[in-house]
Amino acid sequence: MKERILIKNGTLVFFDHIQIGDIAIENEKIIAVEPNIPDKNFDLVIDATNKYVLPGAIDAHVHLAMPFGGTVSTDDYESGSRAALHGGVTTYIDYAIQKRGDTLLDILSRRQSLAKNVSYVDYAFHIAITDFNAAIEQEFAKLPSYGVRSVKCFMVYRKENMMIDDQTLEKIMTLGKKYGVLVNVHAEDVDMLENNVERLLSEKKVSNWYHYISRDEEVEYSGVKKAIEIAKRANAPLYVVHNACKDGIEAIKAAKENGQIIYAETCPQYLYFTSDVYKSDRAALYVCSPSIKGEASRAALWRAIDENVIDTIATDHCPFKLEEKAWGENNFTKTPNGCDGIENLYAFVLSKALEGKMSISKAVELVSHNPAKTFNLNEKGDLVVGKDADIVIFNPNDYVIYHNKDTFSNEDNSIWEGVKYQGKIETVLIRGKMALDNDKILIDKNFGKYIKR
Repeated sequence: MKERILIKNGTLVFFDHIQIGDIAIENEKIIAVEPNIPDKNFDLVIDATNKYVLPGAIDAHVHLAMPFGGTVSTDDYESGSRAALHGGVTTYIDYAIQKRGDTLLDILSRRQSLAKNVSYVDYAFHIAITDFNAAIEQEFAKLPSYGVRSVKCFMVYRKENMMIDDQTLEKIMTLGKKYGVLVNVHAEDVDMLENNVERLLSEKKVSNWYHYISRDEEVEYSGVKKAIEIAKRANAPLYVVHNACKDGIEAIKAAKENGQIIYAETCPQYLYFTSDVYKSDRAALYVCSPSIKGEASRAALWRAIDENVIDTIATDHCPFKLEEKAWGENNFTKTPNGCDGIENLYAFVLSKALEGKMSISKAVELVSHNPAKTFNLNEKGDLVVGKDADIVIFNPNDYVIYHNKDTFSNEDNSIWEGVKYQGKIETVLIRGKMALDNDKILIDKNFGKYIKR
C-alpha cells in the first residue's frame, strides 16, 4: 500500500503561472491539485505555507562514469544521483556513448546495468553515436522501442574517434526525423579548433587560458551555424547542447524565426562565469567544452532566456578529480574537460529567479517543463493530475552557501565553491515517496528507475 500524502497551503509553481493550493498524492501520482483539500485519510500532511512547491528538476545533460581524456568522470550513477537528489533533480538524462563496434542496444544495456540498483533518482538515456555504419542505420528504427528518443553527435573530438562528419550528421538527422528521434549536437568547428591548438602549442602557449583561446566564440559560432545549415538541409529538428556563445545563440534565434525547429540548451556555468576564470589560479576547474566565453556572450544568453530562445538549462555535469585537472598544467589539451553542477542546477535557477533575473515560473519551465516535453518524459515535469509526484518544496526565506566539503557527490573540487544561493530546497519527493527532508536521504540507492521515453 503506497503512502497517501497531502501538501497543504503551498505556492504551487507551474510553467505559466503560480497559485496557492494543495496537492494530493497516492500510488506515485498526483491525484488532485486544488485549494483546501480536506486533510483526512492521509498518512502524511506537509504544511508548505510561505514555501514554493515545484515539480522536480530534470537535468537533461549529464555524463556519469564517462571515460574521457585518459580517465573517468568522478561521479558514477550512485554518487551522481545522490547529488542530484540533494539538489532537487528527480530525473536525469545521461549520455550513453558508443564504443567502436557497439550496437545501439549494446550501448544502452551497458549503461542500464551500471545505473540499475544504484540510482537514487529516476533516469533515462540519450545515445551518443560515434561509429555510424550500416548496422547502426538498420537498428536506428528500434530506438523508440528501447525507450530512447534522442541521440547525440559530436562535431568535434576527431582525434578521440568520437566525431561525426557533416555528411553523416545529415544522414542521422534524416533518420531522426523519420523515426521520431531528436538529434542533439555538440557544435564547434573542428578544423578551426585543431588549427588553433596546433598553432598555440607551437607558440608555447600552454596554460589553461589557451583552452578558451583555442575554442573561442568564433569556433563555437561556426559550429552552431553549420549544425543549423545541416538540419535545414535534412528538414529535421535540432537540439543544440550547452550553448555558450553570443553569435551562436543569435544564429539559433534567427533560424527559429525562419521556421526551423531548434531547441537551445545552456548551462549555469555559462550564465554565471566569464572567460576571466581561465586567468585565475583555479583555471583548470573551469576547463569544459565549449569553453566559458566573454561577458558579451554571458549577457546574450540571459537575453535569450528573456526572449524565449533558450529552451532548457542543464548542467553537462562531468567533474574530474583535482589531481586529474592538474594534468594540463603544462599543456591545456591534457586538462580533462568537464565541470560539476547537478547538485547546483535548481539552486542556481531558483536563486536567480528570487534575484529577479527570471520569474519563478520561468525557472520551472527551463529545468522541468521544457526538458520533459522536449525529451518525451511524459510522466514528468509538471504539477498536474496524473503525472508522477516528483515534487520539491523550496523555502525562499532561507539560503545556502555551497561548499564542496558538504557535497553529496564524489567531487573533491567545485566551480561553485563559496557561491551563495538564495532559498533552500527542504523536501524532495520522487514518485510520491519522501526522498529527502532537510538534507537527510530517506530512500535507498536503488529507488530510481529507468524511464522509457
